[in-house]
Amino acid sequence: MATRSIPHRWKYDVFVSFRGEDIRKSFMDHLFNDFKQKGIHAFRDDRELPKGEEIFPHLYKAIEESRFLIVIFSKNYASSSWCLRELVKILRCKQMGKPKHEVQIIFYDVKPNDVRKQTGSYAGAFAKHDVSNRTEVDKWKEALSMAANLSGWDLQDMTNGFESKFIDSISREILKRLCDGPLHVGENLVGIDFHVNKLKLSRFVRSDKVSMIGICGISGIGKTTLAKAIYNLMYVYFEGSCFCEDVQAVTKRQGLIHVQMQLIDKIMKTKDVKISSISEGTVLIKQGIACKPILLVLDDVDDHEQLEALAGSTDWFYPGSFIIFTGKDKQLLRSHEVDIIHEMETLDDFHAHELFIMNAFGKKHPTKDYKELASQVVKYLQGHPLALKVFGRLLYEKSVHVWKSELDRLQTYPNSEIQQKLRPSFDGLDFDQKRIFLDIACSFIGENKDFVANVLDDSNCFAHANIEVLVDKSLITLSQHDMSLQMHELVQSMAREIVREESNTPGHRSRIWISSAFYDVLSENKVMEEVEVLVLLLKKFNHKIQIDGNAFTHMKNLRILKIYLPKVGRFWQPFSLEQAVNFSGTLQYLSNKLRLLYWHGYPFEFLPSYFYPENIVAIDLSYSRIKNFWTTPKRFTRLKVMKLRYCLNLISTPDFTEIRNLEELNLEGCVNLVEVHPSIGMLKRLVVLNMRNCKRFESFPLKVEMDSLQVLSLSGCLKLDKLPEFWGRTKPFVELHIDRTAIKELPSFVFSQKNLEPLSFVRPDWFMPKWWMSYCPFSLPSKQQYPQRLVSSSLAGLHKLQAADFSYRNKVSGRIKSLTELHVDRTAITEVPSVVSSLINLESLSFGGQGKIQPRWWTKITAPFRFRFRSQKLPKSIEGLSYLEDLYLEGNTFRLSHRVWISETRCLE
Repeated sequence: MATRSIPHRWKYDVFVSFRGEDIRKSFMDHLFNDFKQKGIHAFRDDRELPKGEEIFPHLYKAIEESRFLIVIFSKNYASSSWCLRELVKILRCKQMGKPKHEVQIIFYDVKPNDVRKQTGSYAGAFAKHDVSNRTEVDKWKEALSMAANLSGWDLQDMTNGFESKFIDSISREILKRLCDGPLHVGENLVGIDFHVNKLKLSRFVRSDKVSMIGICGISGIGKTTLAKAIYNLMYVYFEGSCFCEDVQAVTKRQGLIHVQMQLIDKIMKTKDVKISSISEGTVLIKQGIACKPILLVLDDVDDHEQLEALAGSTDWFYPGSFIIFTGKDKQLLRSHEVDIIHEMETLDDFHAHELFIMNAFGKKHPTKDYKELASQVVKYLQGHPLALKVFGRLLYEKSVHVWKSELDRLQTYPNSEIQQKLRPSFDGLDFDQKRIFLDIACSFIGENKDFVANVLDDSNCFAHANIEVLVDKSLITLSQHDMSLQMHELVQSMAREIVREESNTPGHRSRIWISSAFYDVLSENKVMEEVEVLVLLLKKFNHKIQIDGNAFTHMKNLRILKIYLPKVGRFWQPFSLEQAVNFSGTLQYLSNKLRLLYWHGYPFEFLPSYFYPENIVAIDLSYSRIKNFWTTPKRFTRLKVMKLRYCLNLISTPDFTEIRNLEELNLEGCVNLVEVHPSIGMLKRLVVLNMRNCKRFESFPLKVEMDSLQVLSLSGCLKLDKLPEFWGRTKPFVELHIDRTAIKELPSFVFSQKNLEPLSFVRPDWFMPKWWMSYCPFSLPSKQQYPQRLVSSSLAGLHKLQAADFSYRNKVSGRIKSLTELHVDRTAITEVPSVVSSLINLESLSFGGQGKIQPRWWTKITAPFRFRFRSQKLPKSIEGLSYLEDLYLEGNTFRLSHRVWISETRCLE
């Protein structure tokens, strides 16, 4: 089922079996000419048979490659053994039905009864065959009887003997049925094979059940193209087929009855039926599709009424029928109980590049000047097929300067043709869904779905439900890795264009995202109360962003404020804020409607005195000058996230007495933080507490009842010498980092943590690089400081531990079956025990001792793994690592004097 061959399944439209001496120069000559005028491709034996070769194999192949097989019975047809053999082959092809040929019988100047019973001229012909072709006579007679019983066309009955009318009727009928054949899919199909293969279409051929599948995705991603490709592959296996294209658009223009009539005409093969209502049409459709297996495609459906009127349920259809829906709304098809929903994905980089090059350069190959520009365009369009074709055609034979100009414009203003395709998806949303969609597009790409829903939810919004609607309509997607919200670049571009259309003045729009084009939009008196969302990513613009504190006085309806530093991977990328921003004025007012406040580098020491956002969900004032918060406790029942990283002026934390639902508190890098408010111990819903590098912090409150705490990072709290016992805990720890602290003894609760995955524990007097211990999941002090049994026995119960770092130790023992990472760098260890070879889940091993290393056990590892190695020389036993996938040797000074073979096919030089 190769996609490229879809439009060319049949080599010929028609093969005609006839007796040449009867009608070749008269009837057949006129018939072939009429076929040619109407664009019907017919096989002609006088032109297409190769000279000097055996004829029958070529004739049989032509029969197999023709969709319509026409047999013309004339007076002397039966006298030709060639004609009779053709007839047997034709009927055999019809019976096999793979693919489905259509056989048409024409009675030219004989009656069906003469053919059926071999009387008249046919009797005389068989008297001769009984002598010369005795072995084939019986099957020829059977074939003639079978063919005569098929419905056919009779020259005398249909047109009273007028051949021109008869020929016109035949060719028109053939042409009509050809229109039921393969659909035009388009040129340069790329990536369709992947979807066709994934659907495993053979299971729907001659099935004993009715099958319904849905094809979903954003506009322009190739749903209709895939549906047409499937239709072209599959229609020959069904007794009837119909492709109703663009159902929702046709319904809007001409009404649903028009679509019903199209379906009735295709399946029932009649134009005489008239319907006056949708209900009447539904009854007729149910009657017509219940009597034979059909292939039905309903393209771009967007409403339950369409489904109910055209394909209400599987009970309507004959067993073996196959129904395909395409649309943008997964929930619509899910509620219609389709068997499978196939989600269209964007093209991968290879296929995206291939499709763009085809459209931008045709058969030519791009020159060096264009290759980099082409890669930039492909990267921005993120594998969207329609966009790749549109921009490819737009840039065809254009100069490099035009390419650069169009690329710059593309990143600022969306292409109108693509927007026209995408915009209906937005227009079909209700008010709240539109509002949430625009908020996400401008503010929350990459944020966790539940977090965003909490920020946007209010009594009238129902954010959780509406986000699901946006996912179902393919306007946003969810990352399977962390459930973060993602959006295609073109969809996000459409959303921002919708906001731009609100006003020519940026400060009068509902949502503002700052770019270099609007660097002074936050100057005083340039923003008005229409602004609900303000987003500024702090980076090095050509011009400094002007932020006047007094400008916020006008923003009475501000709900979301994000002034934040970029983040790459797990790391924030701080730089001098003065390089990006000019602050001026004072901050007397912030909107009490704020539900999210991110202001990295907040330049003031206090918040406005009347600022009390009761419904705020998240506060992030990292890298700021904040000294203190509210002088009296504030009741923030919805506040879930508070981040105050690297606030160097912060000496103590806020009072958490009335902030009882806080789930994440991040105080990392607050080097002057001395104490925490006692109420921190009563945060029963706190899940994550990060106090990494709070160097002056000394102790927790006596009473700590953090029932939900799962992640605790105290790395670098140099003066902290004791952990609380965390009384009343109901959930086990997942991560615990207490490296570079003054803690001398692990509390007893640590050893009962069955779900603990990363654990860090190292005394400050042991050298450790500043940056790594928060991410190195497990570390322990030396044997001289702590008993070896701490490793060998206590840790054996940590069944979910996934990574261990024994750097700076002199011995390793113990067995942790779930271990996937093992680090034993910069140690005196010369032999890792053989028990490590039984770690069946081991994926990464880092090993670098101070002496010579000759691990004898490692060749027994039987799972693919990565190895980072450092030593005085490369051990000979490395040649036995047949499961080694990646080898890192950076930092070594030895040289290889010969080839080292890792396996039969891989070696080091």
